[in-house]
Amino acid sequence: MRKKNTKGFILADSLVALFIVTLGIGMLAMGQKQLLYQQRQHQVRLCAARLAKEATDKLVATKRTATIRRGDYRARAQRHRVTVWYRQKVVVSLR
Repeated sequence: MRKKNTKGFILADSLVALFIVTLGIGMLAMGQKQLLYQQRQHQVRLCAARLAKEATDKLVATKRTATIRRGDYRARAQRHRVTVWYRQKVVVSLR
């Protein structure tokens, strides 16, 4: 009779281990998804900052309002303000 109880215990132990491994893999997948999202957000902000700098340089050189478009980005530098949009949403706004 001891063999029957031992087999059941080993099966339950294996199921618990499988659940823990599956949970760990799921958490890793969620972490990877979050990292990709954050990387994309930082890339958008970096491009916006570079475009704002370029628009500001153009404003200083021409002494007129400067508007620059690069793909989905649009930057506008005025005398006391710089604004950058990405897909119609304000990403950077400096006064």
